Amino acid sequence: MSNSRWYQALLILLLAVAAGAAAYAAAGRYHGETGNRRVELAMPFEQIQRLAGLSGRDTLEVMNLFRAQGLTSVFYTEATLDEWQKSGALTVLTGRDLYLLYRSGAGTSNFSGQGKINPEDTCFVTAKRAVALQLAEQLEGKGITARVYALAPGGFVEEDRPAARGRAGGPPAGDEPAGGAGLLVVATPASRDTLAGLGLGFPPDALDLSRQAGLRAIVQVRAWPGVTARGLEGVFKPLRQIPHLAAVAFYGDTLPGYPDRLPDLQKNMAGLGVPVIQIEFQPQRGLTGLADLMGDRVLRMHQADPADLKIYSVDSLISRLELAAAERNVRLLLVYPVVEPGTQDCLTLNLRYVGDLTQALAEKGLTPGPAQPLPLLVQPRWLLFLVGLGVIAGGLLLLLQLGVRRFNPLVGLFSLLAWAGLLAVAPQMARNLMALAAAVIFPVLSIQGSVKPGGTTGGRSVFLLIRTTLLTLPGALLMVGLLADSGYMLKLRYFTGVKMAYVLPLLFLAVIFTGRGLAGESKGHLWERAARLLDRPLLLKWVLAAVFLLVVLIIFLMRTGTQEIIPPSGLELKFRSLLNHLLYVRPRTKEFLIGHPLLLLLFYYGYRDNRFLPLLLLGAIGQISVINTFMHIHTPLAVSVLRVFHGLWLGILTGLLLIPVWRLCVFSGRKILSAVGKAENEG
Repeated sequence: MSNSRWYQALLILLLAVAAGAAAYAAAGRYHGETGNRRVELAMPFEQIQRLAGLSGRDTLEVMNLFRAQGLTSVFYTEATLDEWQKSGALTVLTGRDLYLLYRSGAGTSNFSGQGKINPEDTCFVTAKRAVALQLAEQLEGKGITARVYALAPGGFVEEDRPAARGRAGGPPAGDEPAGGAGLLVVATPASRDTLAGLGLGFPPDALDLSRQAGLRAIVQVRAWPGVTARGLEGVFKPLRQIPHLAAVAFYGDTLPGYPDRLPDLQKNMAGLGVPVIQIEFQPQRGLTGLADLMGDRVLRMHQADPADLKIYSVDSLISRLELAAAERNVRLLLVYPVVEPGTQDCLTLNLRYVGDLTQALAEKGLTPGPAQPLPLLVQPRWLLFLVGLGVIAGGLLLLLQLGVRRFNPLVGLFSLLAWAGLLAVAPQMARNLMALAAAVIFPVLSIQGSVKPGGTTGGRSVFLLIRTTLLTLPGALLMVGLLADSGYMLKLRYFTGVKMAYVLPLLFLAVIFTGRGLAGESKGHLWERAARLLDRPLLLKWVLAAVFLLVVLIIFLMRTGTQEIIPPSGLELKFRSLLNHLLYVRPRTKEFLIGHPLLLLLFYYGYRDNRFLPLLLLGAIGQISVINTFMHIHTPLAVSVLRVFHGLWLGILTGLLLIPVWRLCVFSGRKILSAVGKAENEG
């Protein structure tokens, strides 16, 4: 065996070893995904209250009805001043208004002087000691002075406040009213405008309803300015007493304490012992840092925007929520009630909505229940290094295919040293770059080695398409191994090269096959063929073809990703829903309707010359899409594998139907051109 054969065999062996290491990492990811099948179904508390009011029922009764349909938790957003007042738990007055209200009865001795209620104070008046103490603690935790007074026969007397009393889920021991009139006042010098939008804790009575209904509580905490370690402790202290607390979310685009107080925030989260919530499609500053400190104890939550409720039907909403749970590792679904035109019984409609959603999840193997975060998955650097060597081996094999032999080992040595160095100093960047390299190299390698100048039979074309896909998949496996990390699975860390992974393979294939399409392309090395290409004159037809392909590429990129710039039409959405229903996992349209059929057609005809370049590039979209499917690390591995499988067999069927249609079109076109030419000659 010649040295070049030994060298090639060594590269293939290295690729096989790296694929084994990647498979080991992928198995750990698969195990974590398959063991995490419970989905939390939550509904906002105020929406449950609203449905109770519309139906004339008690809120607790409505909670019990939803629990019977599969609801597992109630979602509470931290109450603001206005929301506390609307709840009926308190009244908000100025010190002056309070004086006018009580001057004829309680006396006025406490409306002047230091430590007394001042006319400009904002006053919260309540009959419940638990509410008064909670409000005072929340205000002081957020850096705002607060004093508590009880109404006594001689006026308002300042209360002694114990360090801790009772529990947040219901009335504390000794919650009897203070004083004869049973009223307490929380006074603060902060104006009402200053307090507007500030979170002031969670009403104990509302939390106690979910406890009585046997539902878990999820709380959403609002951020505030000037966060301190002591303030965080004061704000989180009542949360420790909430019964059946499931998780904590944060309101707004920034977490409290970001960026300097994240360690203090993590300390308080650890005291709760529950995961933090990541709201899908709503990035929040500080969440990734907090998740890192918490060991990726994160629950991904999906919610339908309330504005979407007017657009989507109930069936569409169920499909959307079920898809988020089944295909994006979302384990918390926030369900907003729907109101359809002409519907009289909103409660019955929404009970059926939650019940149908529960059934749809069960059909996907998901069970409503207390959700748990994905297990922490971290790959050792030695394994990542080994997987990266497989990508380097694939790149060297591609260079061998292109005739680069003399400097091949030198390129390999340089790549190995660069990979080791970058992995040591910037591991996340190194992983992203090597994953991008895998996404670029392997589609080019598989297509470059499979497409020949001569055509073949339909059966042989099918074989070549399957073989090409199997040669692309090692790149997907290596990429999965490089990114098999709970941070990527939870979208806390991102693979940032998705668009480039589409563009670069097409550019490389365009250069390679344009060179192959030249007359005498088999003569000379790669750079000699490139020089001949640059010496050729530029024809208008190739400029027009390039413009056409550029437009197709732009549309292609704009339709790529979870949030597409060009959204699908209503008809396409219905078609997607049908495929999802029939096949369990919907294949990608760009694979089974575009890429695979056109690549099969190219195998059938062969790459005869550069007239077939557009067909090649459009056909390559299928292989690029195959590897792109596995770039979505938040999608379960089993779903990605099934999606690729469905795309391949459907693409083969579509391609086999396309061949006779194409031949008929070519035959008809030639016949028409012949008839036109004959008519011109006779004329």
